[in-house]
Amino acid sequence: MSQPQYILGINCAYHESAAALIADGELVMSVEEERLGGPKHGKVVRVDNADELPWRAINACLDAARIDWASITAVAYSLDPHLRQSHACLGTDGIPDCFGHPEGEALFQQSLARVPDELPLGERTDFVFVPHHEAHGWYAMGTSTFDEAAILVMDGIGEGATVSIGWGDRRSLHLDAQSFFPDSLGLAWEKVARFLDLTEYDASKVMALAGLAQGAGTDADHAVHSHLADALQVRDGRLIVDQDIFRLEYPDDFAGLRRRFGRQTRSQGPSIAHAIQHATETVLLELGQEIRQRYGSVNLAYGGGVALNCRANEKLARSGLFRSIHAGPASHDAGTALGAAWQVHTQLCQRPVPQQDAALVVFSGPRLHAEAPHTDAYRQNGLSSAKSVVQRLLAGDCAPWAIGRCEFGPRALGARSLLGPSWDRDIVQRINRLKGRYAYEPVALSVLAERADEMFDIPDSARSLVRTMLVTVSPRAIWQQRLAHLLHKDGSVRLQVVHAHLQPEFHELLRRLDMATGWPLVVNTSLNLRGEPMSATQAGVDRTILRLGLNTDSVKGFRLVSPRAGFESGDCHTQATSTAGVAVATSVS
Repeated sequence: MSQPQYILGINCAYHESAAALIADGELVMSVEEERLGGPKHGKVVRVDNADELPWRAINACLDAARIDWASITAVAYSLDPHLRQSHACLGTDGIPDCFGHPEGEALFQQSLARVPDELPLGERTDFVFVPHHEAHGWYAMGTSTFDEAAILVMDGIGEGATVSIGWGDRRSLHLDAQSFFPDSLGLAWEKVARFLDLTEYDASKVMALAGLAQGAGTDADHAVHSHLADALQVRDGRLIVDQDIFRLEYPDDFAGLRRRFGRQTRSQGPSIAHAIQHATETVLLELGQEIRQRYGSVNLAYGGGVALNCRANEKLARSGLFRSIHAGPASHDAGTALGAAWQVHTQLCQRPVPQQDAALVVFSGPRLHAEAPHTDAYRQNGLSSAKSVVQRLLAGDCAPWAIGRCEFGPRALGARSLLGPSWDRDIVQRINRLKGRYAYEPVALSVLAERADEMFDIPDSARSLVRTMLVTVSPRAIWQQRLAHLLHKDGSVRLQVVHAHLQPEFHELLRRLDMATGWPLVVNTSLNLRGEPMSATQAGVDRTILRLGLNTDSVKGFRLVSPRAGFESGDCHTQATSTAGVAVATSVS
């Protein structure tokens, strides 16, 4: 039998540093650097560090396949320096060591040129720079079940492109219409986040702020909406951003936003956030109409960081423009590591990207323990843990749930999660205090698949999105009041539908909870503290549980026991164990 063709994909030009490994097109592992002890987002973004490689993630991928560098057919890097030279927006009045300034761009090119030299490439190993939006597009297409689809990529910036539309199948992908910097929706969100005294990584918090607004109700609200609706438009299939307001070529210049909204942002924050959210939904719908008319496909594969906007995704799903919409769970830049590998697979190997294992698309990071998946021991540990966590939830506690392979992407989907009882009227405040989050940040729900449609109004076109918590939905009438304490002001909530064939252990937990309470759902948030990443490793998970204080009386006597320690006698009702790598509450009574 011939040796598989291994292709390693790398993303680290900007942020969300990650690595992915495929064998003959089949996903082996994909993981973000931050999940393995690296800094949040993988690194600090600078013009001179595109060669700061995600070595933890790279080595984890090689270890997963039990190969060394001699077995690598090709390495794919998800940004093309030649395209960057063609598309970079250069000026002379910017900051010399920043993107866009000739001196900064020269440093960026030098750091990109160093990347191949940093890798121990074999004589027969190819190195390929892949256009950034092609990598996004291939990630969206490759993680879908589509044989063909229209393609939409929308992010902050690649080489210069900010929006790309096209069509693809599993052999080839064609992006034939693009918008370019400074017309960027992703960067507009970053600018608004910073204007509201958040960071450029806080788009999710801006979405949370938008959920506090009632909409364009007052005259002031109407003015805010009007300013941003005019500032973000689609013309002839291309995005146009009003630079008099956003001034995206000058990241630290907020003069345009201040002229529109004044200096006092705290009181206006929800209105401004709601306005950019509403404008984003309008832009997405207009692009969707253009794509459907131009390509005729009823399928949409959607990539780029803007694809993580759950509210906008719901608007698109309910528009009826597409029969099915798919966005991969790591649609931000981390996913381009895998997308770049698939692009090179189709080019070098001249083969289509095969349909992927649906569970592996979501849970492709390192495993918490050494046991093989789907063995009796692995399954028994997960199912017995489900019983224990249900006991903790019934007691009104929050409980960590960590099992199997780590999620690839920003959402906690039941592998590195902190769970809470959904019937607790104070659960949002409790979790936000526990994790150090802002009081206005909402939580998400995970629901048993067999009861999801009974409880929630889920658009048919969003069936893929709802598996990975990439869409908001509204409860049906009978559940509206029961879940009111968990809903945004518009009555919606981010939702994950949990299927037995994809997540047998998490599904069993929800089934047991349904049998005990009639509530087949839990509050699900990431197992981390504010500003810190989820961890893929057992040591990192155990450390997070300790730092969250889940071994103190703050969670009703819950104590953590070392994975190597046995239970000690005492009068504490519950303890926690990491047996078989599962850090969850376990009854000892």
